[in-house]
Amino acid sequence: MAPSRKDYYEILGVPRTATPEDIRRAYRKLVKEWHPDAYKGEDRKSAEAKFKEIQEAYEVLSDQEKRAMFDRFGYVGDPSAYSRGSGRTPGAEGGHFDDIFGDFQDVFDVFFGSNRSGGASRTQGPRAIRGEDIHASVVVDLKDVILGKKVILEYDRSTTCKSCNGNGSESGTSYRTCPNCNGTGYIKEEHRSFFGIFSNTHACNTCGGSGKITDKRCPDCGGRGTQKERHQVSVNIPAGVENGSTLRIGGHGNAGQNGGPSGDLYVSVRVEMPSEYRRNGNDLYVSKEIDYVEAALGTSVDVGLPEGGSETLKIPAGTSPSTVFRMKNLGVPNISGSKRGDLLVTVRVNIGKPSSREKKLLQQIAKLKNSKVVE
Repeated sequence: MAPSRKDYYEILGVPRTATPEDIRRAYRKLVKEWHPDAYKGEDRKSAEAKFKEIQEAYEVLSDQEKRAMFDRFGYVGDPSAYSRGSGRTPGAEGGHFDDIFGDFQDVFDVFFGSNRSGGASRTQGPRAIRGEDIHASVVVDLKDVILGKKVILEYDRSTTCKSCNGNGSESGTSYRTCPNCNGTGYIKEEHRSFFGIFSNTHACNTCGGSGKITDKRCPDCGGRGTQKERHQVSVNIPAGVENGSTLRIGGHGNAGQNGGPSGDLYVSVRVEMPSEYRRNGNDLYVSKEIDYVEAALGTSVDVGLPEGGSETLKIPAGTSPSTVFRMKNLGVPNISGSKRGDLLVTVRVNIGKPSSREKKLLQQIAKLKNSKVVE
């Protein structure tokens, strides 16, 4: 009977493009929910089964080598088990046809050699491995959020060694197919037990999964095929960006292996807000203080803008304390750039202690209004 295929990405609730941090975050969340000691439901056995499934998924996706194996074949373990008993090819539970037949060909080419044309079997070279992603952060202020900004970011990344072009061998020397794995980069091991024969695959220890070895390693990269170097990239911070947003810059991560593509650069944006402003979506909130005479008779005040300059706000006579005035299109731009939010100004009325002269005038006003005041 063919074993059931599990979609580890679906189990953890993450996309196939998830970063290692995304996977860790999803795993921690699910562990809190399904750990048998913390599970609040009645079906404890189901919780234990689910928890084991989560552990299994995380064990594979958190390991770069196992994840690469899973991404390629759809499972980690014995590939031949999928061709016995059920008559189905790997991937037959769903997905695109090119994925289905691509998996089928990969499995037999790597583990059994291709013999479909009637000739001698051949081995497939090591699979190209995508480089790891890099995570960085930048800090911007409110003015940058409103106007947008271009930031030059410097960071360390691994790049393909220029001396050996990534093959790991010293210039002028060649590399040869690893005799231990025949150039596949993987070793298949079979173990016999009371229950039958179990197979497992792992990266070749001789070549480290590259499928090739050399007598003289490149002196510049030590045979790794990559070097660390300082890298600069221009990051466009879009107007309207939210605090905590992450920007992806494709191909600016670490170099891949065996001709694989580079990873991506993920830039987290932290917005430092001035103490006088508060943001809610695309609207900004600020306070403006006036005295009681200005509140009673009306006035005009200049309201400073985060991007520089100011706008005049007319305050009508008889304005009550904490009245909020909306200044249209002076807030944060929409991320699409189609429109701006508003600037909402809360009026604070400062009563203060009147001078002797002011007190006499206020007493006269009180008599005119028949107000009850303390003499």
